[in-house]
Order: sequence, then C-alpha cells, then structure tokens
Amino acid sequence: MLGNNASPERSASLKELGRTGVGRRSFLSLVGGAVAFAALPALTSCSSGGGAPQATTSAGMADATSKLVPSYIPLDTVKPDIASVNGTAPGFTSIPSTLVKSVQGVPGKGGSYTVMTPAWWAIPQADNSYYQAVNERLGAKLNFQVSDGNTYGDKIQTVLASPKDVPDWIVIPSWNIPPRFGQAVKGLFTDLSPYLAGDKIKKYPNLANIPTAAWKYSCFEGGLYGLPFPNEQVGNAFFYRKDLFDEMGLEQPKSADEYIAVAKEITDPAKNRWGSEDVWTGAQLMHGVDNWKLVDGKLQSRFESDEYRAALEWGAKLYASGAVHPDAVAGNTQKMGQRFGSGASLMTNDGVGGWHGALGLNLPSNPNFQMQPMDFFAPDGGKPTLFRGSPAAIFSFIKKTDDRAKVEEMLALADFAAAPFGTEENMLIVNGVEGIHYTRDAQNVPQATAKGKAEVTSTYAFLVNSAVVNNQVQYPGYVKAKTDWEIRQAPYVVDPLFYGLQIQEPSKFGSLGKPFDDLSKDILRGRKSMSDLDAAVATWKKNGGDELREFYAGFLNA
Repeated sequence: MLGNNASPERSASLKELGRTGVGRRSFLSLVGGAVAFAALPALTSCSSGGGAPQATTSAGMADATSKLVPSYIPLDTVKPDIASVNGTAPGFTSIPSTLVKSVQGVPGKGGSYTVMTPAWWAIPQADNSYYQAVNERLGAKLNFQVSDGNTYGDKIQTVLASPKDVPDWIVIPSWNIPPRFGQAVKGLFTDLSPYLAGDKIKKYPNLANIPTAAWKYSCFEGGLYGLPFPNEQVGNAFFYRKDLFDEMGLEQPKSADEYIAVAKEITDPAKNRWGSEDVWTGAQLMHGVDNWKLVDGKLQSRFESDEYRAALEWGAKLYASGAVHPDAVAGNTQKMGQRFGSGASLMTNDGVGGWHGALGLNLPSNPNFQMQPMDFFAPDGGKPTLFRGSPAAIFSFIKKTDDRAKVEEMLALADFAAAPFGTEENMLIVNGVEGIHYTRDAQNVPQATAKGKAEVTSTYAFLVNSAVVNNQVQYPGYVKAKTDWEIRQAPYVVDPLFYGLQIQEPSKFGSLGKPFDDLSKDILRGRKSMSDLDAAVATWKKNGGDELREFYAGFLNA
C-alpha cells in the first residue's frame, strides 16, 4: 500500500490505485500516457509580470520565470538503494526501518479551508477517520469537496466562472485547464512568488525539495500560481507478457518490423490470442513524434511531420496484419488491461504506472503473471528519441487573498503534504494511521485494512507532491526492474522544443487539431488513406494552422 505520490484511463487500474494509495504516482503515468498526444499544447504562458507585455521568446520566458521560482534545495532524507541517473527516479527496494520527522511541531494555526479535488475512484465519506487524523496532525481543517474525475473539467469551468464559488484551494490537472485560463488566473488565485521565490522557500524545506522544472511549469501570467505535482520523465512504454513469451520461446521485438512479425506469430484466433492491442501512442513515441519541430529553421507541426506519417503507415500495417485484438480494432480500449491480463493479447502500450496496477490486479489469480516494458527502439532498430514528459501534470491553486497569514498557513500545510518518502508525514498522507488504516506485513510493507481501502485516497497528495521516486515494494523485483528500465532509457531522453513552457494557445485554435483524432483511427484501420491525411493537413493550414505556427514561432529563442 506504499506509494509516495499519486495518475483517466483503465477503470480497473484506477480503482486499484485509488483504493490502495499504492499508485498515486502510477496514476500520473497512466494519465501521462493517455494524454501525451491528445492535442497540441493548450497551456498558459508566463509574462514578465505586472502590466508588462508577455515575454515573446522562450529565452525571455525562461528569464522571467527564473525570477519567480524557488531555489532547489534537495533533501537527503533516505538514501536510495538505486541512485538517480540522468534524471531518473531513485529506487527504494525496502521500507526504512525508522521514519524521519520532516515537519517539526504543528504546521497549521487552526484555520479551516475548503478544498476541491478530483477522484477516479469511489469518493470516500466526507468526514472520515483518515481526514480527521491528517487534519489533527496538520493543526488545521481541510474540508474536501471531491468530484468525479471523469467530469471534473466541466466542474472546474463552472466553478471558475463564478469567483464567489471558488474554494480556498483547488486542484486542477493539466488536461483540465480551461480555455482562457491565463486571463482568469490573476483575478482568481494568489501569486505565490512573494512567498516562495528564491531562498524564501527555505521556510518550507519539503517544497524546496521539488525540482525547479516543476516550479517553472507552475508559472502563469507572470506569477507563480501553481503548486506542482511532479511527473515522470518517461511516462509511457510498450509492454509484453514475458511469462507467455518465455513459454512460446519468443523474445521482445527490437524494431518496428519485428514488432509486427512477432505480433503475427503470436496471433491465433482459435486460441483467443492476438499479438497486440492498439498501440497508436507507442507508435508515435517509437517514431519520435513531437508536437512541434524545427525543419530548416521553420516550425513544423506533428501532423505535417515525416515522423507522424511514418507512425500512421506503420500502425496501418500492424492493423492490416490481423494481429490487433478485434475489440481494439472496434475501439474498445476500456478492457485493454483485462485482455492483456488474461493473455488474450500479449503486447500493449500503457502508462508506466499501469505496470504496478496490473500486478495488483493479476497476481492474486495468476502468480505466474509477468509484465515487462520493452526497451524503446527507433523504427529501424537503432537508438530511439524519447521526448521528456511535462515536469508536472497536476497543480493546485490558492484562492486570491491579501491575507498573508492565511497564505502562509496553507503553504505550511502544503509543505507537510510534500514530505518525501521515508518520512512520518508521507507515511500518514499515503497510508493513514497504522493499526486503523493499515498494518504491516512480514516485509514491513503497509497493507490497507478495510477502513484504509474505503477512506485513504489521493486528496492531500493532489495538493502538492515531492519529487518522483520508485518505492512500490509490494512485489519483489518490481522497483529494481522499473528503475533499471528507466536508467536504460535515460540516455535517449531529450527535451521537446518548448519543454517546460506554459504556452496557452488562443481559444480560436482550441479545436483545430481535433479532426486528426478520428482521421488517425480511420487510417490505422484502413478506412482512409494517407491522401486523406494530406487533405486534412491542407485544411488545417488554411483554417488556422499556419497562424498557429506563427504564434508558436514567437516563443522560439531570439
């Protein structure tokens, strides 16, 4: 039940994540994979502050945000068993025998605050023993208003439309940031840079432990408005059923052609077995597709790129081979995990966090279940290009107020919530109270009680979170396998062109890329051809694509 951080895609996996608290970080991985190529970025750019004009180059934005963000002061709370390499998450293969107290005294001053958060699982009772225990330790009362994550975006737009309805503290996932958010953020939320910028963060050591990139990504309209939930640097992978591959004498594929060949070899409809699920997101990752790239000094969108075209052509070949499960061909992705777990499909693409969730779902009924991520490869089998994921995927915002004492109290509560793995505070936030919400097994690993499963979720963790670590030790070998995989991929991770910049597209471009969602599905399944892509790109350019290109060109380094 241990997980240091909290990620809507597979209902079964999300249910397990929310119920156990194990996979808060896994949740992000699931979501990160799901939204990686959903649409072109629609975020908010930082301006140079006050009434000044927006910074119009990435260099200008970087300079502006550098004056807003906190100093990075890493904590050495617990030494990892596997050290970080090139930005990978450090690995902890066991639970520390002694937990560290990272927050001395009671951080709160008796305040009471309404907090709005999402949940992709059963919403716990409003005033439960978990909330009571954490609030008592905080010395303040957080009154959670938890809403269904699947409709949370609509809820946010409704709430933000009426400033009087905005709660004291609100969680907004990056994929739920509404249109024209940049126009509203200054009037709705508190700029935290006067409290946290530079060495002011020293007052909050756990917040100072959050990487700089996550703070930069929390800047909106010339201010530091967001408290971040840091993200994985590689959040998606191809997975295969290693146990069944071993039985069949197969090895994981190492090129695009090998993937199709292996998928065809596996497929046997008479045995209800297919080689692959839908792997469109993975196809784009394999082919090095990014939202924007520079070609001969000119910006090119992913829809126009050779990489996007090649990913579609490869995906169409995979579908034409007959190796994709029929339910995936029909567009049923909701039961992908069930098909993969049962052996009806042997290769898939998922958020990295889906790995841990799948172990929890399948090992009880199949102790031989083995799920492993493939090392990424370029289409020709060479070295891949992996674009680093967004530095944060969820933010929380404090309602605009001039009450300094109130803001400082809430930041002290945030500092508690951001306590890293190996601390008493993190154990409480993630697992609740020992003997009530969890017990420990023979390996010292927290195991949720019935009360813990019903009450402990990611409500507090969504407010802000510490840097990513691999510490889900329930399944022997998992932490080492995941950390080692990340280390092997790390040399190929590069920053996307506009990495870490909050750039909000004008609302008129909001639906510009949506026609490609259905078109890609049709091309993959052979219902449309690459000539239809050419026509769609021409329409995209005429309807605003070229104008959007010029908008993004303004953020290139001068």
